[in-house]
Amino acid sequence: MTFSHILYHANCADGFGAAYAAWTVLGDSAQYLPVRHGDPPPELPDEARVAIVDFSYDRQTLLDLQARVQEFLVLDHHKSARDDLRDLSWAQFDMEKSGARLAWEYWRPGEPLPDLLAYIEDRDLWRWALPESREVSLALQCYPQDFSGWSELSVADLRAEGRAILNFQNQQISRAVSRARFQEVGGHNVPTVNSCLFQSEVGDELCRLHPEAPFAAVYYVNQHGKQAWSLRSIGEFDVAEVARVFGGGGHRNAAGFGRDF
Repeated sequence: MTFSHILYHANCADGFGAAYAAWTVLGDSAQYLPVRHGDPPPELPDEARVAIVDFSYDRQTLLDLQARVQEFLVLDHHKSARDDLRDLSWAQFDMEKSGARLAWEYWRPGEPLPDLLAYIEDRDLWRWALPESREVSLALQCYPQDFSGWSELSVADLRAEGRAILNFQNQQISRAVSRARFQEVGGHNVPTVNSCLFQSEVGDELCRLHPEAPFAAVYYVNQHGKQAWSLRSIGEFDVAEVARVFGGGGHRNAAGFGRDF
């Protein structure tokens, strides 16, 4: 199926990785639009053929979109989207795979997942099972999200580049968690800090430092003038349910949402 518009999770390596997987087949014949939780869908022409990757809207919004465009597909793996996507013939959902893998398997079925996308999945699912996965993840953040540029990246080079960056990250995480304070988020008193760097890792460290708290929250004001919130937990507490209250989503242990500043 040919698509004219690819909507992907903004500011997310997995989201861009999913868009990249589509680009390897569609190239510049499609438009690639980053989308965020809390924002309305972009304006799309009625003749659009739309694929949404590593992202989902609420069920009614999806139904409205599907009803007025020519073709429609959703590929997502976030727990918060499971019920919204249930029994929809044009949606594929799998929590055990990253958005990048779902997109690669859709557009390039039967082909092995590229190493770069495998490393992106390793971080996005918080497995950290691949060699020097943290180093690769950090080095990748030093490169712009550009399809042609990503096609030239070498995982071996990223591993080497990331070793020094990991030391810097550890220092920044220590500084960030030292500024944290407890405040109410979604009815829970949790450690919270304002940080635009390494939100996932800062949140994870706050959880480890404060095991009595159900989760940790990290936020910053983005370029659109909205607060971007990242929630992290360790164990059974489901932060995706908290994020849903604010119009966001995610997984049990990692979720996010945006709200007006």
